[in-house]
Amino acid sequence: MAQEKYAILSENNDMVLCEAVLMDRRGAKMTMKIVDDINILKGLKAVKFHAMESYAEIYQGQIVEINNNIVSFGDVVNISAQMRREIKLKIRVETNLIKTFPMDKEKIPRAIPIATNDISCGGMGFVSKADLNKEDSYEVVIPITSNPIIIDVEIMRKEFLPDKNMYVYGSKFLDLNIVGERLLREAIFKTQLRRHRRKIKVMEEKNK
Repeated sequence: MAQEKYAILSENNDMVLCEAVLMDRRGAKMTMKIVDDINILKGLKAVKFHAMESYAEIYQGQIVEINNNIVSFGDVVNISAQMRREIKLKIRVETNLIKTFPMDKEKIPRAIPIATNDISCGGMGFVSKADLNKEDSYEVVIPITSNPIIIDVEIMRKEFLPDKNMYVYGSKFLDLNIVGERLLREAIFKTQLRRHRRKIKVMEEKNK
């Protein structure tokens, strides 16, 4: 039987802390073998864990015991439904916001350069030199997925930064379907894992 692998996430900011293999699951208890440095979990009371194969299952649990590289979790609950849109990836990607118009206006959609600050399945934060009207309609091209996807967005927050001569925006996605959500969550998760593995590799090189 193939081992079920998980990424352990911090409780507060959902950053990948380490990787683990599931050893046992009984009701609200789970036991995992940590494959990275176990010390990163010491002192923590609770964490989240994300299934590495399905990109769909997210759990939260209390750390009950750490013995060598084995961790026992208690009060484990599946929080996938409430978390599926909340896990956020801080990432800077240059892309385009597309201002759209009703069909009867006969206007050509206009591409507006932006750079993302963060992306989740619920929306994104981004910066732009463009002064955007919150009442207008926009689409955004998301380039981090295996196949780029285009999503309707609504601008929720807007702030001008005089020292940088640009605007900071917060937005939410309006029409992200199940397929698009899966692609985006997979991209967010894989990007976090790549960052984590690069960090581990750098640490290992320093310790040689």
